[in-house]
Amino acid sequence: MLPDSGSREGGQGGGAHTSISVFSGGFHLLVDAGGGVADSVKKGASDLGYKQEPDAILLTHSRREHVSDLASFPGKKIFCTSECADQVAKELQIDRSRFATVAAGQPFEAGPFSIVPLAADNAGDSPGFPGSLIYVIRAGDRKVVAGWDFIKLQNADAELMWGSDLVVLGTETYNDHPSTGMISVTQAYHLVKAWNAKDCYILHYSGEKDLEDAKNQWHRGPAGPLPPEELQKAIDNYLQISGLENRTSIKVARQGMVWRPAATAESAGEDKEPVGSKIEIEALEKYVFGIEKMPGNKLMFMLEDSISRQENEFVNPKRMNSDGNSLHADGIKSMMMKGPELDLVLSGTTVKTSIIKGKKPLFAGDIRVSERDAKKLSRYIRENF
Repeated sequence: MLPDSGSREGGQGGGAHTSISVFSGGFHLLVDAGGGVADSVKKGASDLGYKQEPDAILLTHSRREHVSDLASFPGKKIFCTSECADQVAKELQIDRSRFATVAAGQPFEAGPFSIVPLAADNAGDSPGFPGSLIYVIRAGDRKVVAGWDFIKLQNADAELMWGSDLVVLGTETYNDHPSTGMISVTQAYHLVKAWNAKDCYILHYSGEKDLEDAKNQWHRGPAGPLPPEELQKAIDNYLQISGLENRTSIKVARQGMVWRPAATAESAGEDKEPVGSKIEIEALEKYVFGIEKMPGNKLMFMLEDSISRQENEFVNPKRMNSDGNSLHADGIKSMMMKGPELDLVLSGTTVKTSIIKGKKPLFAGDIRVSERDAKKLSRYIRENF
């Protein structure tokens, strides 16, 4: 479990530079340690009742504003690429033996955390930093992506990023400006959707480069810096218009912010409540699917991945056995043709799904879900069909 994660972002007024602390089982994992981070982390952890000193530190890259407070944590193991370690050891005169070198794409462990580093390109107006990374951090069934200072990722596995509980993204501008070496807020929208992230923090924003967009008479986005409150309004408006407001949360990060994972249905006692006529389930990999029992003995089935959304309507839905692990629905007949049929079989935590029109499969595949969602789906079928 990840009982708590703090996001601290530097900005105007002398705040700490970008970092996050992730806590699990009494272990404190710190990502980046720039100027002001040591004091911010110690105060934040103390206020929350957690260990102030990190047990391990991950570095995304060697830029000074991400590493200058390392001296405040003597003796702590530092994880980064060999290129980053060489640069930081030379710059800050840190004993090279403190560094545990990692490689992009190769998982490693730090305390209770399983971590996958991914190669990041942060070249903008100036050359990027060799050996730059972002991190996918897991503790149990919780996943956090610490991903700032990148304009693109190299070989990021979509399934690895899928279903993240929290994504922290560095976005210097609202509109696309590759010269900054960072993605924009607009690009962050697409990543949050593509990765099916539950929560996202946006940090590092200044908006200064957006002033260049005022020169384009056809430009419709922000043409200059937005105060944090206005940026949040713009984000909330996008989520509402795009229909994502009930699927994900995107917040403008402030120094000292604290994130906690939402309570599970088991801990909230919700598994005893009726499921209702509509269910939506986030698969463990790649998909979100939903089933809705509709008036007139009809059923709507929705299947969405990071690229497309497919909706099909069926008739005469019926449970095929008393266990609630099998559902069939007929295709809708018209004068000229018959629509696709649906067959859904729940086997353990795998939802075997088939949508076939005639002999042509529109979708045929196995969708893996959590044990809790498998039980919920079975209850939904039993209660509705």
